[in-house]
Amino acid sequence: MESWLFWVFLFLALSIGWLLGFYAKSVKKSDDDAYQSPPEIKHRLQLLFDSFSDESIDRFVHSLEVTPETFGTHLSIGQHFRTQGEVEKAILIHQNLMSHPELPEQASESVVYELAKDYKKAGLLDRAEALLQQLSASKQFGFKSLVLLLDVYEHERDWDNAVSKGLELELKKHPEVALRVAQYCCEIAEETQNKGQFLEIRRWYKQALGIHKACIRALIGLARLDIEQEEYAFALSGLKQVAILSPVNITLILPMLLECTEATNTFERHQTYLKKMYQETGQVPIMLAIVESLIRQGRQEDAEYYLEEQIYLKPSLSALDMMFKQCSCSDKVPTDIGLKDKALCENMLSVVAKVISQVAADKPAYRCQQCGFSGEQHHWMCPSCKCWQTTQAAIEYEK
Repeated sequence: MESWLFWVFLFLALSIGWLLGFYAKSVKKSDDDAYQSPPEIKHRLQLLFDSFSDESIDRFVHSLEVTPETFGTHLSIGQHFRTQGEVEKAILIHQNLMSHPELPEQASESVVYELAKDYKKAGLLDRAEALLQQLSASKQFGFKSLVLLLDVYEHERDWDNAVSKGLELELKKHPEVALRVAQYCCEIAEETQNKGQFLEIRRWYKQALGIHKACIRALIGLARLDIEQEEYAFALSGLKQVAILSPVNITLILPMLLECTEATNTFERHQTYLKKMYQETGQVPIMLAIVESLIRQGRQEDAEYYLEEQIYLKPSLSALDMMFKQCSCSDKVPTDIGLKDKALCENMLSVVAKVISQVAADKPAYRCQQCGFSGEQHHWMCPSCKCWQTTQAAIEYEK
C-alpha cells in the first residue's frame, strides 16, 4: 500500500513540476513577444508622420512611456528619423530605450543594433564598432552585426580587421559577403605592392581566390605579377580564366593579352584566340583588339582591310571611329575629281570623323550594374552604391 502511494505522489510531483516549467516558459515567451513590433506599426506610424508636424511628433515621442506595449513604437520612430536623415533624434530615442535595464535580452539587443546603425549613419564609427562587437556572438544579430562591421571597416579602409571579421562568417553560405572579403584581400595586396613584396602580394591574391574563386580582381592581379616576372604562360592562363568566368570583363584583360603577345611574339595565336572570342561574344572591343594586334605585328594593310570588312559586315560606331583614326581621309578621296569637289569631300569626311569621335567619346566607358553609376574609370567598388565588382565596361556589341 505504501509503495503504491509513493508512486502516486512521485507522479503528481513530476506532473506539477512540468506544468510549472511550461507556464514559466510561456510567460517568458509572452513577455518577449510583447516587445515585438506589431506588423501594422510601420503603416500606422507613416500615417502619423504624414499627418502631423515635426513639433507635434516630438511632443508625442516625449510623452510616450517605454513599456512592452510601446517598445516597438519607439524603435520604429527611431528608424524613421534615421531614414529621414535626422540621426540625432534617432540616437536620443534609442539611447532612451537603452536606459531601461528591465528590457529583456532580445529587446536590448534590438536597441543596441539600431543605435549602432545610428552611430554609423552619423559618422561615429568608433562607437558603432564598439556596439557591434558586443553583438557579434548574438544568435539573432550576430550575422547582421558582423556585416555592418564590414561596412565600418570599409569606410575606415581598415582592410586587416575587415578580413579578420569576414572570416568569422560562414562565407560558403553567403557568396556576396565572400566576394567582399576577397576584395579586402586584394586591397591589402595592392597596398603591399608599393613595398615590392611580391611573395606577400601573391599570397593575398591567392587567399582572395580561396575565399571567392570568381574574384576577377585577384586573377588580374596575379596575371600582372606574372607579367612583371616574365612568366607569360602563367599570365595568359590566368587572363583566359577571367574571360571564361566573366565575359563582360574581357575588355579589362585585352591590353595585358597584347602585352604578353608582344613579349612572346605569338601574334597569330593571339589573333586566332581573339577571333574565337569575338565569334562567341560579339563584343566590338575584341574586334578592335584584333586590328590593334595586326598593326603591332606590322601588318598595317591587313589591319585596315579587316577593319573595313567588319564595318561593312557589322556596322559599329567604335569601328568607324578607329577607321578614321587609322586611315588618312585624303587617301580615300578619288583623285579623278576636281580640286573644288575634292576639297569639299575632304571637309565633309573631316566633319564626319569629328562627329563620330565626339559621339564615341560621350558614351560612358563603365557602368555599375547595381545602381547605374557611370564614368570613364573602372572601379572595383562602385563609388555610388559601394557594391563590389559590379562596375562593367559599357560594351558595344555587333548588330
